[in-house]
This record gives sequence, C-alpha cells and structure tokens, in this order.
Amino acid sequence: MSSSLLLNVLNETCKFRLEPEERQVAILEELFRAYSEMVKACLDKAMHLGVTSRKRLHEAAYKELRAKYLEYPSHYIYTAITQALAIFKSYRGLFRKRNVISPPRVESLNTILLDDTHLFWFGWGSLKLATHRGHIVIPFKVHEHSKKFLNWQVKGSRLVRRKGNFFLHVTFRKIVEEKKPEGVLGIDVNEKSIDLAVVKPDSVMFIKIDVSEAKYIRDRYFKKRKNIQSKTSGEMKAKLLTKYSGRERSRVSDILHRASKIVASIVAKENVKPVMEKLTNIRERIQYGRKMNRRLHSMPFRKVQSYIAYKSMEQGFKPEHVKARNTSRTCPICGELNKPNGYVFKCRACGFQADRHLVAAWNIAAKLSMWGALPLPPKAAHEAFKAEVERIVIKLLSDNGCLIAQRTYRTCPSSRIC
Repeated sequence: MSSSLLLNVLNETCKFRLEPEERQVAILEELFRAYSEMVKACLDKAMHLGVTSRKRLHEAAYKELRAKYLEYPSHYIYTAITQALAIFKSYRGLFRKRNVISPPRVESLNTILLDDTHLFWFGWGSLKLATHRGHIVIPFKVHEHSKKFLNWQVKGSRLVRRKGNFFLHVTFRKIVEEKKPEGVLGIDVNEKSIDLAVVKPDSVMFIKIDVSEAKYIRDRYFKKRKNIQSKTSGEMKAKLLTKYSGRERSRVSDILHRASKIVASIVAKENVKPVMEKLTNIRERIQYGRKMNRRLHSMPFRKVQSYIAYKSMEQGFKPEHVKARNTSRTCPICGELNKPNGYVFKCRACGFQADRHLVAAWNIAAKLSMWGALPLPPKAAHEAFKAEVERIVIKLLSDNGCLIAQRTYRTCPSSRIC
C-alpha cells in the first residue's frame, strides 16, 4: 500500500443479546456484584487521593483488590480502574463548571468493561468469557445488521445488564482508504430538512431531504409529556416519562438514520466530499422566543452530523467542517449580506432569490478552501438555482410503522418550498 494514501479509522459498536443458561446467569450476577465493588473501591481511592493518573491509581489500589478478589481474573481490576477514572474525571469536569454537583456514588453497576482480550473471546454466535468460575461460553443470535462487521476487527466490548437480560456491546474497527473526490457536497441541517448542494467544477445539483416527520414526532411527544406531568405524579409519572421519552428518541433516530443513509449514498454516487458547519456553541447562539428555543434545542443537529460523518467515511470520504458564519445571509451571486426573512432568500443588491436553505448549502460547499472560488460564474450559478431540485420525503406509514422515502422533482426559482 502506498504511503501517500490517506487512511481513515472507523469504530462502530454493535449490540448482541446474550442467551445464558440458568447456571451462567448466576455466575454473571456474581461477576457484576464483584465488579461493582471493585469500581467503587477504585473510585473512593481516586477521590480520596485526587488521582487522575492511571499509573498512580493502579499503584494505590491494585494490590489490595488483587488480594481480596484472588479468584477473579486480574484484568477485571484493570478495567475497573479505567471505569473509576472515567467517572472521577467526569465528576471533576462537571464540578468545575457548576460547583454544586454531588459526588458520584457506585452502588450497583450494570456495565463491565471488557477492553482486554484476556477477558473475552468473540465468536460469531458465541462469547467466551473469563470468570471466577472458569471460562463460560454464552451463545447469542447474529442479527442481520451485524453481518456488515464480518470482516471488521474486534477492538473491545462491554457486558451490559438491563432488566434481567444481558447484552454484549462489541466495538469493531475498520481501516478505510480515503478516495479522491470530484467535488464537494454542502450539507445544511435544519429543523425540517437536510439540504444538499452537490458542487462539481462543471455542474451543480440541489437535493432537499424532508425530515419534518421528526419534528411532528417531537411535537406530539412534547404534548404527551406535558399531559403526563400535569395529570400524574410519583412513580407512575417517572415510569410514563421514561417510556415515552425512549419511544420518541427511537423514532426520531430511525428517521435521522434513514436520512443520513441517503446522504451517504449521494456521496458515493457523486464521488463528492461532504462539508458541514461547525456546531461549536450552537446552543448558546440560539436566542429566540421560548417556544422557538424549545423547538430548536430539541433538534439533534450534532447527532445528524455524526450519522452522516461515519456513513460517509464508510464510503471513503471524510467530512470537512467550516465556520457557519453568514452561510444563510450571503448572496451566492454578488456576496452581499442580507437579513434572513422566511424561507426565501432575497438579495437587496442584485435581486437574486432562492430557497434560503439551499443557498446555505451552496455557501457551505463554497467555503471549503481546497476548491477556492465558486466553480461556476454568477450567471451560471443563478441558473443552477432555477433548475430542478430533487425532493426526498421521509414518511412514517401509520398502519405498519415503517419508514418510506418518496422522491419527487420540482423547479425552485423563488418558491418557499422546493
């Protein structure tokens, strides 16, 4: 392999539901109980000494724990130290910001780190686990989604206990060679749509992915939670809020996954490099009315970008990020700054008008320095905004709960909706 090739490292996690026997369940429960005690002891030691160094905490805690848990593989103590340090560092960071946060307490952990090949051996269909009762082999079913990782490298895993069931979260790694792009893909993530501008040296194409279904889902569940908070209390209130919050999160994530998969397919088909806005301090920049703030704060902008990023990297194209400043205000024809007003961008200097989100996607693509100036002259760019725009609408079928993506084409000179 040539040394000039750029390589990207992909890490993804896949979940498997374990199917232990009754005897194995008892062993796992004992393991979780002992591991929780190990983490608690390490955390207490770290907080007492103010230690954030792995080496120093190992020197302070390992011998005592090894003598107490002699029958357990020693590498459980290593991972317990890692987990305790992560908890302590998180607490210190939050304490410095707020200064009123309570110290962390570890009573019963539901996660065991297995980031060491001395503790587990992964096989497709079974997990071999080192325990205080020797090695046990626990079967699990290989689901369809996991088959994409057949040729990936196993880098670590977590053993998770939830509501009496046990799961294995495996982290897979793959090295992907970065491809040379033929253009750029400007991506503007909005409340109701993900707007794309495919910009190549000799052509431009616009695509609008309608994800308004996610907004409607969030609005419906917001009203449900509001009713629950006003009409219930105590344990029932907490149970219902948890239930509907999880259901909302799952349904919105399904839509965002479908949308990001479409974006990644466009990246691969057009052979373009994704370009997105930097989201640094985006929550602090959102300052509108109470209702608008709630709507915008509920939009998972960074999650959408992360989905697009790793799916694009699987195709061999690593995304770039540019400053978001003035992307929705700059005229792509003359460069004049204009005040946003509704869904239609109108330039007061040259009279140009188009869908404001598509203008933002264009400006994001044009900001990538590797491509320099705009690839098309102003007249050609003006005509590009009047060309057909592909519109992809992601909808939830009410009768069976499935997601579908409908494609249509519309001309978009100055209309509000393309």
